[in-house]
Amino acid sequence: MKALSRRSFIKTTAAAASLATVRRAPARTSGSKIRVGILGCRNRGWQLAWAFHNNGAFEIVTLCDCDRAMYDEAMKHLDKTLPAAPRFEQDFRRVLEDKSIDAIAIATPDHWHAAMTVMALKAGKHVYVEKPFSYNIADGKAMLAAVEKHPDLVLQVGTQHRSCDHIREAGEFVRAGNIGKVGMVRCWFTADRAVIPKVPDGEPPAGFDYDLWVGPAPMRPFNAPKVHYNWHFMRDLGTGDMGNWGAHWLDSARQMLELDVPTAVSAMSGRVIDDAKEWPDTATILYEFPNLHILWELRQWTTHGPNERFGGVEINGDKGTVIMDRDGWWFHPRGSKKGQGVVAHKATPMEEPHVENFAQCIAGKAKPNAPAAEGFRSAVLCHLGNIASVLNRRIEFDPATMSIKGDSQAQAMESREYRPPWTLEV
Repeated sequence: MKALSRRSFIKTTAAAASLATVRRAPARTSGSKIRVGILGCRNRGWQLAWAFHNNGAFEIVTLCDCDRAMYDEAMKHLDKTLPAAPRFEQDFRRVLEDKSIDAIAIATPDHWHAAMTVMALKAGKHVYVEKPFSYNIADGKAMLAAVEKHPDLVLQVGTQHRSCDHIREAGEFVRAGNIGKVGMVRCWFTADRAVIPKVPDGEPPAGFDYDLWVGPAPMRPFNAPKVHYNWHFMRDLGTGDMGNWGAHWLDSARQMLELDVPTAVSAMSGRVIDDAKEWPDTATILYEFPNLHILWELRQWTTHGPNERFGGVEINGDKGTVIMDRDGWWFHPRGSKKGQGVVAHKATPMEEPHVENFAQCIAGKAKPNAPAAEGFRSAVLCHLGNIASVLNRRIEFDPATMSIKGDSQAQAMESREYRPPWTLEV
């Protein structure tokens, strides 16, 4: 994609935000069911296929993966759920060429999100793209431009927290002033991640189109422990747990407090476990917003996180604190002791209402709960956090142009060249 000028980028982001309204949906090709192709069959792929099918508005037509073995694994979970086995395709371009398919769900490694989204929109498909929205900032800008170019198509980002009632209610509680003036926010993710062994490179197994799997990323020799789920932790392919879980918790903090993007990000990071992971496994990141800071904590070698929860959002005010995760939310009034005066609110569903919202958007009856403009902004927080973590320093950011200021080394990490013959053309 050609570089966007400051004026054209501001125009594009404003237009993308305005598209988060009820849209005129193209006529479906198959009557009452929305026909869906799932790109990427591993965990998130078959989970989305299950959720879409159980919604009732969708028909799962095709499962696509570069590795045939992943289709077989997916069907172990879906064979008793779906009324018929979906067709298998190894090349996602065949799925996009299928004019009978109305919508695409992208559950691939992060480095494919932008190209597949742009190509799917160009092919006339509605898009559900998993988080993080993009692999880097430049990819996200291209995706926004594609959304602007196809206003009759729906794009929903897979940040299902945005369809969760208890998270919405917690945000309303905070914004109503119940915790007073907000002075500090903390988000975190902790997990005892499996060690990824360092092993010699090898050859991909039969049935695995590794060249297509790598796609626009730099070509590296095949290394078995680095593919499938572990791509998350490889810098050429994924965005680490910053993009994997930060895309949820930081997005929820932005939603609850109605925040845009930071003006600066500082980080200290390192490695505790010596294995094949390439992103830092330990990081403390500070996001600077006007009159507010968000602290992000990452630890991939322990299950003991803040508040003894694997991840969440903690919002501290001068009248009390709200703690929120997927199990619900809690209000701790100022001065209350552990177990005393705490008001608890139970968890509500996320996946089901998020998929339902996507169906309603395609029907022209709703607007996306997780539109492209919001997915882009939350992904920017993840990318800035990763860049600051790798460089271990403070970087300044211009919210008007969504670009890093005055740091050539950090600016170089906002984008990268696509490996031929792949391009990102909007």
